[in-house]
Amino acid sequence: MLIAVGFPAIAFAGNITGDTVNWQYYAYGGAYGSGSSFTVPCSACGTFMDYFLIDASANSITFDYSVYSDADPLWSSSTLSLSPVIYNGIDLQFSGGSSITSVSIDPATNMAGFNESDLYFTGNEIQVNWADLPFDSSTVVTLDVNGTSTVVPEPSSLVLLGSGLLAIVGGMRRRLAR
Repeated sequence: MLIAVGFPAIAFAGNITGDTVNWQYYAYGGAYGSGSSFTVPCSACGTFMDYFLIDASANSITFDYSVYSDADPLWSSSTLSLSPVIYNGIDLQFSGGSSITSVSIDPATNMAGFNESDLYFTGNEIQVNWADLPFDSSTVVTLDVNGTSTVVPEPSSLVLLGSGLLAIVGGMRRRLAR
């Protein structure tokens, strides 16, 4: 008797580890400055013109303004630069298997006025808008990011699973033969 067993991918909740994140800043009607990319997790993954550093962990992305020392502590107004929410802000594009399922503002965030209406996300993108919002070198914006990562089991796991299924089938055959 031959038993065919399919081995689907396994989904793990809440983890963006291993994803490559391409990011671009948008303001004044379009892309502003040059973008870059990083792989999660990382510390000081990128910096935007000495305004903030980007840190990323398995479940969060932080914009740390501790590198900022200029005198004008307000993100300027702008026309819509990237639909649907960025007037002056950052777009993060995820690739590598995760699908973003939720994004929320972590309680550690201390940017005055920053709220859920300044965020937009899809399965592979997060947009952050901070036009007209104040900041200084103590400002931190942390986003809690949940996603599902699709992982294909390793061959050794498949062998172990297959062996277990064969043992079960063998035990069932012996019971039926009695």
